[in-house]
Amino acid sequence: MTLDTFLSTYGYAAVLLGVFVEGELVVMTAGFLAYRHILQLDWVIASALLGSVLTYQFYFLLGRTQGTRFLRKRPHWQARIARTRALLERHATMVTLGYRALIGFRTVTPFALGMTDISHRRFLVLDSVPAIAWAVTFPWLGYALGHQIEPMLARLGIVQTWLALGAGLAVALTVMGAVLIRRARSKPAPSRARPR
Repeated sequence: MTLDTFLSTYGYAAVLLGVFVEGELVVMTAGFLAYRHILQLDWVIASALLGSVLTYQFYFLLGRTQGTRFLRKRPHWQARIARTRALLERHATMVTLGYRALIGFRTVTPFALGMTDISHRRFLVLDSVPAIAWAVTFPWLGYALGHQIEPMLARLGIVQTWLALGAGLAVALTVMGAVLIRRARSKPAPSRARPR
């Protein structure tokens, strides 16, 4: 199985799952692969949209069903959640529409929204607007970058294969690193017993 065949077979599933870990990088890479005719841009956008909606619905439902218990185990989240909830009390609709642009708040905002009185249906409807914009914009950026990068790759000849492999490895390492960092941050610090 060639690299192109592997990517065209599993690429959409990788986008769907990759959005959960590191969205923009994965989706822009998929947009570039669409420019190379390895993936289809409309399916990249559909996979990105589905992955994005599912990701933030997961965090919303986690906040709704496990919020209080979850926060007791993660005291380092409490300050960010408190700031987010204060914003929500004043500007619930605007925050829901714009939280994806707030770096550092993308995960905690839907989680905090799940702990408020906002209905699940209202969150889904409001969150669909920025999800659609995001899922269209970033694949198109990757696709547009393909116009800039492709002429350089064509001049490189055989090096192109190695660059594609290196880019794939960089994406895989980035995704694995992000997962490991998130897992490390979510573990509570071990308590140290005082000697008597």
